[in-house]
Amino acid sequence: MTNLIGPAKIRVLFFLLCICLGACAKGNSGAEPSVYDTSEMETSAAAEVFGSNFAGRVGPGTETAENSRTPEQSGPVPGGEGRSRRLVKRAAVIIEADPSLLDGDGRLAAGGKIKELLNRHGAYSEHARSDENSAFYTIRVPQGSYDALLSGIGVLGRIQSRTETAEDVTVKYYDLAGRLNTKKALLVTFQNYLEQTKSIDDIMTVETRIADLQNEIDGLGSEFTELAGLVDYSTIELNLHSPDYLSEYTLKDRVGELFGSFGKFLSGLILAVLGAVIFGLPIVVLLLAAFWLLLGRVGLLRKAFRLALEGRRGVNHTETKGRDKNSGNKPGINQG
Repeated sequence: MTNLIGPAKIRVLFFLLCICLGACAKGNSGAEPSVYDTSEMETSAAAEVFGSNFAGRVGPGTETAENSRTPEQSGPVPGGEGRSRRLVKRAAVIIEADPSLLDGDGRLAAGGKIKELLNRHGAYSEHARSDENSAFYTIRVPQGSYDALLSGIGVLGRIQSRTETAEDVTVKYYDLAGRLNTKKALLVTFQNYLEQTKSIDDIMTVETRIADLQNEIDGLGSEFTELAGLVDYSTIELNLHSPDYLSEYTLKDRVGELFGSFGKFLSGLILAVLGAVIFGLPIVVLLLAAFWLLLGRVGLLRKAFRLALEGRRGVNHTETKGRDKNSGNKPGINQG
């Protein structure tokens, strides 16, 4: 029994050492890291530790990082040439609404027109906010319909401002996809080996690695899903307002706002001064009275201190005279 435990522990330690060395080698390399390096090293190290059965599990029945890629990801390995470009497109548009989008009272009523426009291009409103004079929409549109929607958005009125951005996330997209597929393939490999292994130490080591891989897959999957959503559905920020929304803010309104702000400042200053007089003046009077009584012309504290000092001196003088008198009455002193 003792002979079996020793080699098992050595195999586990060797397996963990191989993983650590592989991670260190990848982190210290100056070149751009390949998304498959670490996992391939883990697979080969595990094959050396656990035997040929482990390596044999990566065969026709197991998904690998190369054959598990989706049709969208087909092509060269991430990091190579020939990949389709992945862009995150965003746009911001400010539109003065067409008069036909106003109701009888002059209030903005463009909800039906906007909904019709979105349905035509397969888009949807992720967030919306509106009042009687303006409306704000965050629109998500399939990237294939992005340009068409932007071109047709002018039916809502006069475009006053339009900005567009396109962020190239090709490298990050394929890197995440490759790492995710590799982790999944390695997870299947470890799960297959777990069904065959008999050693308790090997089972515990493999189960620990399986749990770590699952956590890594969950994190990478969440990050990749979010990025893929931004790539597949572009974002358009639409700001729609009525024709009178800005013109109603006249010079008279600006002057009134200026004087209103000054009035608020002046009233706040007056309240601060009144507060200082009402609450601060009694405190100052009390402090001056205390100073006058204790340290000023009355000087109660000074008088008390002087009396205490004189009393202390009188006691010391009495004690000294008593000691001198006692010294003079002692026999045998100054006799000769």
